Amino acid sequence: MIARKMNIVFGLALMLSSTMVIAQKSTSRLIPKDSTLLYVNGEGTFLRLGKQDGATFNFVTTTQAGYQYNQLDSTNGKTNTNRLSLNLVRISFSASGLKDKVSLGIVTDFTGTSGILEGWIGISMLNNHGKLILGQRQTNTNNRLAMADEKYSQVMAQSIAGKSNDGIVYGGLMQNFVGSTREGGLFFETNFNINKCRIYPSVSITTGKGQNFFSSQSGSGFKYGGRIDVMPMGDFIKNGAFVAHDIYREPKPKLAIGVAGSYNLKANSPIGSDNGTISSLYNDSKVLDWANYRKFVADAIFKYNGFSIVGEYVSASIAGKNLFTNAGATTKLTVANASSLYNVGNAVNFQGSYILKNGWAFDGRFSHITPETYLPTSLVHNQTWYTVGINKYLSGNAVKVGLNGNYIEDNNSALLKKSLTVNLAAQLIF
Repeated sequence: MIARKMNIVFGLALMLSSTMVIAQKSTSRLIPKDSTLLYVNGEGTFLRLGKQDGATFNFVTTTQAGYQYNQLDSTNGKTNTNRLSLNLVRISFSASGLKDKVSLGIVTDFTGTSGILEGWIGISMLNNHGKLILGQRQTNTNNRLAMADEKYSQVMAQSIAGKSNDGIVYGGLMQNFVGSTREGGLFFETNFNINKCRIYPSVSITTGKGQNFFSSQSGSGFKYGGRIDVMPMGDFIKNGAFVAHDIYREPKPKLAIGVAGSYNLKANSPIGSDNGTISSLYNDSKVLDWANYRKFVADAIFKYNGFSIVGEYVSASIAGKNLFTNAGATTKLTVANASSLYNVGNAVNFQGSYILKNGWAFDGRFSHITPETYLPTSLVHNQTWYTVGINKYLSGNAVKVGLNGNYIEDNNSALLKKSLTVNLAAQLIF
């Protein structure tokens, strides 16, 4: 109903804009249009006010519905489940003004636990080669595909409030070492060229509590991080360096290499992406305390003429002295028992795809997760993920229909699990 009302409003606005343009032409061909209203397939509606350097607004609505079949085979037996779900229902709004010196963005989420998924304001500087951003947004310290909007993901499946709860959308790497993709805090990003090489450095200071910027938070400490992306063959089309499929069909070979790192002081959640979920660590004064969570990321993407390949690596560990797992401060935190409180270990993710000129896309993915130390109580298990999929893009990426299959081997010594998940979904962007 909301989408239908928005279409009616946009349609009336388009008719009004066209009438104004016709009226202007009939009176004088020398009077320029004061504003423009433009719909772009797959990118939403753009409204520009002013003759030259006026404000620009962008409205995007994404709706994705799907069916999922899951078969779980474990030492406890075999179970089959089915579900129909609305994977994505979001409205995004962004604006810029004052010659692009000021910008803001809001993303609402109607399928998660929080109505506002993103909310930020940015100020451009250094002749638009730098931007300072305050608020909640996709962080710069995760792997490459975690920095992409979910509507551009290679695999369509349920993603609750931007969190990789089941890991299907982006694979086991994100499920084990990312969690939520948004964080709240202060971000600074810049860009420059060295000959034909394009470079994007960025740094951030966030709350270290994931997507909880607009809610009360417990514990002290911040998360400090940075990232640098190097594109030796020049920039990608639009945001192509952070989209798995080559949806824009790069006419020339393009490569991006990225490295990121973060240090989360006193992380009170297993991945440093939530708020106050660990309540069993104490310092030598017998006061509730937490370890520092550190993460290193390296990734790369190559695209050319519909072909795309992505590689990602993540390593996570903890640091902290004189921490204990009991209130009496007698059982010291070790690398082994820390694995039951924090997600520590490493993971690799490789995926490739090819899009034909008629919009058919074929892709595959392989992910492997290795725990730093494994005990029956460890949060990270030895896992292997295999994914294959086929998608069809229509109307300039505004419509997408896809089918994918995911096979997961989870080598938990207490409960060996093998699961097969099949997703069928359709997505509309307008």
